[in-house]
Amino acid sequence: MTETVTVTPAAGIDSDGNPANSGDPVVLTPLEVAPGNLLVRHGVGGDLTGVEFTVYLPLRVRFEGAWTSTEDLVRTGDDILVRGKQCTALVSVWRDRHGRRGAVEVLARSATGKAA
Repeated sequence: MTETVTVTPAAGIDSDGNPANSGDPVVLTPLEVAPGNLLVRHGVGGDLTGVEFTVYLPLRVRFEGAWTSTEDLVRTGDDILVRGKQCTALVSVWRDRHGRRGAVEVLARSATGKAA
């Protein structure tokens, strides 16, 4: 059985400054789901934060019949359901120097602040 994660875009603000609805959930198949670290440094000069899972996604996925950039489907602040645990995504995209290989790394932090 292939493992999946479900990403629900975070609600934002529309062009008129009103709260916007969150988008439709998207189910993605990760390359790997790894355990989180107690403390992980995210990004250059980033803060330390506890994460439950590290989810690795490909740079592009088939979405609604077309190849789509994964970073268009999951962003920092989105909700991500990993192994039955609701988390908040911290997203980092990395590529080789030619931009052809890499992955989207998602640090999944528990929405409740409690470890599994």
